[in-house]
Amino acid sequence: MILLSTKTLKHNKIMDKTIKKAAILSAISEELDLWLSKENKINDGYEYESEFMKTAHKVNRIMLSKSIGESSCNRNKKNSKPVLGNMK
Repeated sequence: MILLSTKTLKHNKIMDKTIKKAAILSAISEELDLWLSKENKINDGYEYESEFMKTAHKVNRIMLSKSIGESSCNRNKKNSKPVLGNMK
């Protein structure tokens, strides 16, 4: 059995946070670059707002997926085994 000190656990949490932050910033930076490249080409106010909202939703999804992970394909699926095992 390996025992980890509190200091080691805190360091791992900080590293995890740093890695998540870097992944989020990198992905959001790509979306921002795409937005800035097409922003000036939009002339219609409705289209501008529509594209802006699409980009905002993408950034929102990126932040959620990178910070808490991807959602499972079936959100109602049980993740635990039965307490009494498989009774037949």
